[in-house]
Amino acid sequence: MSLRNALRNLGLCAVVCAGVMAPARLALAQEDNQRCEGTIVDDQGAPLADVKVTFLHIAKNLYSQPVRTSKKGKYGHSTLAATSYEPKAELAGYKIVQITARTTRGDGTTVTDDSYLVGSDQKGLHKVQVAAQSRSDATSKGKCVIDFVLVPEDRFMATFQKLAGERQAKAGAAPGATAGGDASGTLGAPGALTPQAAGAPPATDPLEKGKELIASRDYAGALEPLRSAVASKPDSAEAHRWLGGALLQVGNLAEAEPELKKALELDPTFSGANFDMGMLYAKKGRLMQAIPPFEKELEINPGVPSILQNLSKLYVDTKQYDKAIGIYNQLIEQTPDNMENYALLADCYKQMGDAAKEQEVYQKMGAADSSGMAFYNLGNIMFNKDEKEKAAEAYKKAIEQNPQHADAHFQLGMTYVGLARFKDAVSELETFVKLKPSDPKATEAKSMVADLRKMGG
Repeated sequence: MSLRNALRNLGLCAVVCAGVMAPARLALAQEDNQRCEGTIVDDQGAPLADVKVTFLHIAKNLYSQPVRTSKKGKYGHSTLAATSYEPKAELAGYKIVQITARTTRGDGTTVTDDSYLVGSDQKGLHKVQVAAQSRSDATSKGKCVIDFVLVPEDRFMATFQKLAGERQAKAGAAPGATAGGDASGTLGAPGALTPQAAGAPPATDPLEKGKELIASRDYAGALEPLRSAVASKPDSAEAHRWLGGALLQVGNLAEAEPELKKALELDPTFSGANFDMGMLYAKKGRLMQAIPPFEKELEINPGVPSILQNLSKLYVDTKQYDKAIGIYNQLIEQTPDNMENYALLADCYKQMGDAAKEQEVYQKMGAADSSGMAFYNLGNIMFNKDEKEKAAEAYKKAIEQNPQHADAHFQLGMTYVGLARFKDAVSELETFVKLKPSDPKATEAKSMVADLRKMGG
């Protein structure tokens, strides 16, 4: 785009070049009821910021809502359910080499305390029992701490071998022994956090066997023992629920539906059954039918974030915005450091056409966010409304929070063009090119800088 066209349009190309961020849609999530926290460092013990942390719910094969670490390498995850999880921490150029997990009951009694290595393929992460035994009574929750060590890829093998050697020496293992694993797999310590303790006899009860297979994500394998459990215990809501859940996971929705209905017929308040029924209807695209089961599950398990997340998504998809807004505000109150809920709330107001409320949410988000994205979005809103002075202020705040936010520099430069502040525009556009030299907009920015310099900018 030439400078002449940019001036003619008063910078309106920026509306096309970088519109307001569309928040990612939340996938239907898992049921949650216990918080987990931890710290992520590198092999030198230095904290790692902006690491994406998720937990895979083994039984449902669904990831929890992601959170990111602070500058001190700390994260606090919205609560996790009393079941098995596979922890995951992602940072470009790094791999997980070690995980330490500790859980306690509400009275402080230790349930698990384990540290184990993760192989170079990053597969076979241990399934962490974060909450199944961590309550001392119905109201006192225990504590879950999951710490990670991440290593740059080029140092992974050396670090893995060093840590493995230290473990072997500590355990008194013979030189060269692998203590149950090697560099291509998972090296686990005795008593590693798995659904069934090492050395425990395999379950003989078909229901327990089916649940074990689901915990290892073998949903197809779980079907036979669970069918046997239903046949031997036709009046067991638990058996019908687990069979329905396994059928749901393998995509057999036709058979899953009557099993879940039977579970709810036997026990309308059986925890998780309404959740699975809501999931089933949602997968079938029957959104209005999916809402009541989730609402019922919320009555059974009040305040559970994942139920709220699913309901909010369904409310938005069915244009019940007022209900969605109430849930987003509740989620923000529960986890004020989770920026995704702010973005989803802002998008909800956007779909309603309430720009003032959308701006208000981004202002609130900006006060709690350190990435600069909230003020960047707010700047885009102001720019699209042709309120360029306010847009410039928002972009500058985004850059103050995150000087490496290249798109904020580009947008601020374009805004300065529209305000005829050409020297400032040159500075911001040149910064953008330095930060993102291969971006498609870099050519446009270079051309505009050249034109502005000819004008004395």
